Amino acid sequence: MPDSTRQPNATVRDRLQQYGLSETEAETYLAVVEKGPATARTVAETAGVSKSYVYDICDSLAADGFVTVDDHRTPTVIRATPPAEAFGALRRELDTLETAVQTRYEDNPADDNSFEVVKSRPTIVKRLEQHIAAADCEVVLQLPARRLPDIREPLRRARERGILVLLTLSGYDADSMKLELDGVANAVRLGLDGAPSLLATDQQRGLVSPSTMLSWDHDETNAITFTQEAVAAVLVGSYLGNYWPIGEEVLVSRPPTLPVRYDMFRPVVFTTTLALRAGKSVVADLYARPTGSDDDFEMLTGEVVDVRQNLLEPTNSDFGFENSLVVDTGQEQITVGGYGAFLEDYEVKHTMLRQA
Repeated sequence: MPDSTRQPNATVRDRLQQYGLSETEAETYLAVVEKGPATARTVAETAGVSKSYVYDICDSLAADGFVTVDDHRTPTVIRATPPAEAFGALRRELDTLETAVQTRYEDNPADDNSFEVVKSRPTIVKRLEQHIAAADCEVVLQLPARRLPDIREPLRRARERGILVLLTLSGYDADSMKLELDGVANAVRLGLDGAPSLLATDQQRGLVSPSTMLSWDHDETNAITFTQEAVAAVLVGSYLGNYWPIGEEVLVSRPPTLPVRYDMFRPVVFTTTLALRAGKSVVADLYARPTGSDDDFEMLTGEVVDVRQNLLEPTNSDFGFENSLVVDTGQEQITVGGYGAFLEDYEVKHTMLRQA
């Protein structure tokens, strides 16, 4: 009965080449497997290479564990290492390589439009660090106060990059905790104990976790990380509409030096609010178009005369996450919101703020 597992030499040779052997090395190795123990002459004739070249090739194959070369006798005899032994070493190397690659794969945030279930607290902290490090414009974060030391440095680095950081800390106990808030956020609030941990960066990616997973020493619940704009938008809306307003404001940063450019709109509102409260006149160069239209975006310029916002106390927005500007263009006063706005007169992609 024919052996159904036997494959043509060409197929075997091709697969050996996939694992790093040259075509000549693969041919020579197969010749040793089929003819060995064999002399160098026999191997050379079977593989179709010169006898002198066979010695060099077999020395290389021996170094990789595929053959043994007995040159203490005349003529030299070449033997194939038992395949289980030869390929066992290769499998161990592949396993090691797989583990190394898997570690790097797991260290990376989830791909676009993906979700990941996270089961360990160290992995949650790692994901928080990765998302914060990747942020370009905005970090919205709520977590137990006891976990702030774990991510203090990533938050500070984000602030140094000019990123807006809104931070709510839950479960703060003034008798047992000392908060070090210098440089970690633009605004910090103390929220309710038991609130879920959540993160959204640039309204694109983030994390959601039950409060217990980061606040208790042992917990069996899981967190979810994601990279999906629609989910992040809902999360930010829920955070700004429900959790942020009930927190107690304990820190607000100073306004940045103008001019400054932003690609998201909440940083525009935050900075403008601080600047106006400091008595500065602010001019906004807006890359905008009428809300709900398919018009091309064009530059509009005007002085900001009012702000509607819920980011800083006292707030004056009509609903939870309303954040907009009232701008005097010299011809009219218009209301301006972020990209995708639906209540304001204009939606904006990016903004330059400068002092009048």
